[in-house]
Amino acid sequence: MTIELETTPRRRRHPDAVRTEAIAAARQLLVTGGPDAVTLQSVAGALNMAHGNITHHFGSAANLQTALADALIADMIAAVREGTNKLRIGAITEADLVDLIFDRFESDGVGRLIGWLAAQGSDRLDTMYQHLAKVPAELGQTPEGGLTPEALPKVVAIIVMAALSASLIGPGTLAALDLPETFSRERATDYLMHWRHSGGSAEQPIES
Repeated sequence: MTIELETTPRRRRHPDAVRTEAIAAARQLLVTGGPDAVTLQSVAGALNMAHGNITHHFGSAANLQTALADALIADMIAAVREGTNKLRIGAITEADLVDLIFDRFESDGVGRLIGWLAAQGSDRLDTMYQHLAKVPAELGQTPEGGLTPEALPKVVAIIVMAALSASLIGPGTLAALDLPETFSRERATDYLMHWRHSGGSAEQPIES
């Protein structure tokens, strides 16, 4: 007597699809486990794929992490560009912009990744700086809105640096000082509103 075993053929994925799915899985691993959790083996496991298949597409864990960094930085730059432009033309408020950028750094793991890259002295941050440098010029090409070309770099700097610090040490610092979880976002919003309404001349945040 012979028993026929049913086998499910392994789904073939297009190389571009594999890279996209792998980066998405790596992003989730970054959020839940930090940069050290992003390995070829962990990504392969998340996708139910053979380790060798992921290795074939990326070559090494370093290459996978580089691809993840590039994707997250590109998303973050796009969010900064879009959010700052919407604030410039009055489509969103300062609080909306703060939430948009803070969410990118906190919920999407961008802050943890940037902190990790900075600790390693990675040149991937140079790419981020280069893209950030272009944002004010791109948005300042048209005069409409309440932000002048001179003000745009300062708005970008305020929101990016505030979001980065909040994503790295915000929760622990606020808990230690018995401050509400919303404190960093509220203060960033207050500062941005005060700075804009003062014509960009305010150098210190307002006191509450």
